[in-house]
Amino acid sequence: MKRDQYIPHEVSMRNTTEVMNLIEKEGMSGYGIYWALMEYLRVQDGYVGDLRALTSLKRQLKIRQPKLDKVLYGFGLFICNGNTFYSPKLNEVMKPFEDRRARIEAYKRNKEKGNSQETSGISNEKSDIVSFEVKGKGEGKGKGETTSTKEEKGGDDAVAVVPVSVPTTLVWERYVDELQQEQQWIEVMAMRSGLGLVFVNRFSEVLRLFKLHVQAVGNEKDIQSPGDAKRYFCFFNTPGSATFRKLVEELQKPIDKGKFRFEDRDPTTGQRSYCGVPIPSDAPPRPNEQAVWCDGKWVY
Repeated sequence: MKRDQYIPHEVSMRNTTEVMNLIEKEGMSGYGIYWALMEYLRVQDGYVGDLRALTSLKRQLKIRQPKLDKVLYGFGLFICNGNTFYSPKLNEVMKPFEDRRARIEAYKRNKEKGNSQETSGISNEKSDIVSFEVKGKGEGKGKGETTSTKEEKGGDDAVAVVPVSVPTTLVWERYVDELQQEQQWIEVMAMRSGLGLVFVNRFSEVLRLFKLHVQAVGNEKDIQSPGDAKRYFCFFNTPGSATFRKLVEELQKPIDKGKFRFEDRDPTTGQRSYCGVPIPSDAPPRPNEQAVWCDGKWVY
């Protein structure tokens, strides 16, 4: 189970005073809205949600604003401050999980630090080997003189020692790539952006543009964990921001269809078709403008 798709659910949850009042007055539909809000908060940074972002959730759940407001404000289940809200109960049940995750992240950081030191040790060892080999070539030029000494004196046989570098892993990119595994979080980001299925279906392209942005501004060092990647992406994906406008501009550019140039594709559903006729998803590309799909193959 992905770590952003889990909420500890106590079997006695319905027996708390607040939830009992909710069910009594709003029925199980109110209880369903309560859990939809809990699921939304679960994938937010710090489990704090934006009240302004609930428009998309309301539309998705097909509920009216008065009903949503009753659940939000009427039973003490959520704390609302300005444009944000959170659930004290969610924070309570997630605390053990957060403690475990903090220990895991600390372990990973220590391990990466150890690997970095190990790599540095290997690099130094290789540099020592190169220095030793060069010194060996310089032996006989003068007792007690090393290659670097001869170089400083301008000797004809001086050889520069070239240090050996070992490339380091781009950890921040790995954290960004891991976002592709967070399907529920991706859907929330899609709702937040207002781009819907276009955002979801082209999320790999969205991540590519996000990486280019991070590199362009030189903020790779700011992404030191999966949480950092999410927080940075949220700013990148904020409607109305310069980065968001650029993202929309890039996604609206015509797509090079390549081998699918003789077909049409619905940008929201991904459904392939030609002249209004649907094409099976596993069908090979339409070979030309005259081809017709018949009996499981293209006929022309």
